[in-house]
Amino acid sequence: MFNFQFIRKNTEYLLITVSFCILISTLLIEYIFNFPPCKLCIYQRIPYLLSIIFGIGLVFFKKIREFLFIFIILQIANFFIASFHSLVERGVVKYEMNCTSSGSDIETIEELRNFLEKVPIAKCNEILFSIMGLSLANFNIIVSVLLIMWAFAMLRINEQK
Repeated sequence: MFNFQFIRKNTEYLLITVSFCILISTLLIEYIFNFPPCKLCIYQRIPYLLSIIFGIGLVFFKKIREFLFIFIILQIANFFIASFHSLVERGVVKYEMNCTSSGSDIETIEELRNFLEKVPIAKCNEILFSIMGLSLANFNIIVSVLLIMWAFAMLRINEQK
């Protein structure tokens, strides 16, 4: 049987763990499966990282209500970033991202050509990785909504005490 009491008592740790697992999975997809992230993919990681940082700090000081509130705000931001990314991927919204480079010491055309051959190119409007027709941005929308509902429910339960 499912133990709701365990989830209710350990929500903050479970939310931090879920955020950590999501970050680890994105890094696995990037470095192990060699699917480079675009700028919007990287932006979607920030709320999870901040959730972990704030979570560890606030849970240490027993500020569970504050953590849940901040977590909900971060996941709402993540929802909007993922929704925008999904719209860009589907071609509904035009989004132009300027090229950036860390190779400022390039002096010749040949050095530039060699540099560009080594750099993985990821465009925000291309779906490089999908499961059952859903991109990672689509999955992030679903996960964000579920995490918002979970954290909101736990916040309501904690307020009723």
